[in-house]
Amino acid sequence: MSQYFDLPPLSELPLQRAFLQALVPSLASIEQIREIWLTGSLARGDADRWSSVDLCLIWSAACPDSVAGTGPSATLLEALDDLLGDGNAIYDQIEESKDRGCLRGISLSAQGAGGPPDGVGTGGLLFELFWTLLANEEALEQWTDARLPLYLAEGRSQNRGRAVRGRGPALASPDTDLIDMQLRRFWLLLAQLPAVVRRREQLAAHALLSELRALLIDLVVSLNGTRRPQARARINQYLGPAQREAFEKSLGYRQATPGRGAATGFNWIGQAVSLVVLYRWYAPQLVQRHSLSYPKNAEETVLALLSAELENWPSNIATG
Repeated sequence: MSQYFDLPPLSELPLQRAFLQALVPSLASIEQIREIWLTGSLARGDADRWSSVDLCLIWSAACPDSVAGTGPSATLLEALDDLLGDGNAIYDQIEESKDRGCLRGISLSAQGAGGPPDGVGTGGLLFELFWTLLANEEALEQWTDARLPLYLAEGRSQNRGRAVRGRGPALASPDTDLIDMQLRRFWLLLAQLPAVVRRREQLAAHALLSELRALLIDLVVSLNGTRRPQARARINQYLGPAQREAFEKSLGYRQATPGRGAATGFNWIGQAVSLVVLYRWYAPQLVQRHSLSYPKNAEETVLALLSAELENWPSNIATG
């Protein structure tokens, strides 16, 4: 006997709830889908209005009506088109292989082409459907994020569904080899600053500083005792208040005045100096905790290069 499980409390998230109430029965009507799991922030319980709806589907290729030659993704796209209606959604197939795949999309209405139910209001949301073949379902067991069962087809173990209900996220431990590589990579990236500043490559400078900042954030998260997932939608929850404030100050929103800073890269240099200050504060702590060698030679070489190539680079940087 097939079983539907109750949705988690979503009273404050009417768009996500309406979307799930429409989508789950539609997906469950596809014979090949044997299980539907809710994952991500909705399963963890820390979702907000802008959280995506993330589902994992266990797909059986052995069902009699399995569509030969098209595959699960094509079947899922057809089901989504029927549910959401033309012009109400866009999709992107971000992964596809013979035993798994993933569709990411944007829905412009909470429930099909007719729009959201009364009292829900209008809006859009992101969703992601990850599918894996029944024979490959051990991949589901390797997920470290929370999972909540929404549907189990007839013959699927009910105990299996209850076993992972409410399971919280298991954050990975810091990787010492990765930390060592990132500590050195910081200086190799920073050495590219003179080229983009002198060429007035504003977009390239922004990309470079963003990469440096992301690398440094990951180092600080390692110092906090964990390793951040690949998704970048949320960062605040991995940093303490003082750490967040320090990184936000390094953004350097004050732009250089025309005719002065535009030619010298003053804004980019200011941001880079702020990141060096942060690095010098946190890197020694990481080196001590993980028994690593501080990349002193790389630091001295790159700082000498910056001093020679950039007229506004300070001769001395106080860590504070």
